[in-house]
Amino acid sequence: MSKSKTAIAEIKKLMVQFGFMADESVMASFKLEDNTILQASKLEAGEKIVKINEDFEQVALEDGSYNLVENFNIVVKGGEIKSVKQIFVSAKLIDGTEIKVEGDGLVEGAKVVVITPDAEIPAPDGRHELEDGTKVETKDGVIVSIEEKMEAGYKDKMEEDEEEKSEDPIKEIVSLLKDMMEKVSQKMKDMEEKVEEVKSDFNSFKKEPAAKKIANGKTDFNKSINNNDDAIQSKLDMIAELRKNNK
Repeated sequence: MSKSKTAIAEIKKLMVQFGFMADESVMASFKLEDNTILQASKLEAGEKIVKINEDFEQVALEDGSYNLVENFNIVVKGGEIKSVKQIFVSAKLIDGTEIKVEGDGLVEGAKVVVITPDAEIPAPDGRHELEDGTKVETKDGVIVSIEEKMEAGYKDKMEEDEEEKSEDPIKEIVSLLKDMMEKVSQKMKDMEEKVEEVKSDFNSFKKEPAAKKIANGKTDFNKSINNNDDAIQSKLDMIAELRKNNK
């Protein structure tokens, strides 16, 4: 019971003791899954039970079966609790042992019981693995921790991350620098060889003899013209001589 409910109960007792109000049973409150508030003196078969409406008035609770958020199922008829059952979900351990967990799923603080041929007993202290791989730790019959099953791919990724973390980053940096220096050294060597090759070609070119100078085109042309004039004049002289003899 909460501190506020305890305080209200104590005040009512004092008021009854001093005659300020009639004696009445202190009502306990419970809640349905749809947040409807129920009130009863005790959550036991045979007790009267009502619900609180939107006007905060106590009204009759309809007949039926109800699940409470406190992990109980109650059957009500004629405004009276007919049965009370604690809600459990069934599960199996990896070795086939049947268990029941309070509520509608695995949560810390939920009660766990082991089903045996003779009775249902609180789960022993320790770690227990379910068929689906989920692991729970119990103490005094109550779940204190839950370890969900990891998917295979996610597990592998985590292992890879751990391996990467375990590697020395300094070693990786040194290795990269060493590789880079080797490549730079090879590049410099190739460039030096290329320079030597160019220098060798240039020196060979310098040692070759100079080419024969080209004659003056203008002078040669004039000589050619003079030679042609002499040949023409010789032919004219021959023609003149022939004419002279024919006379």
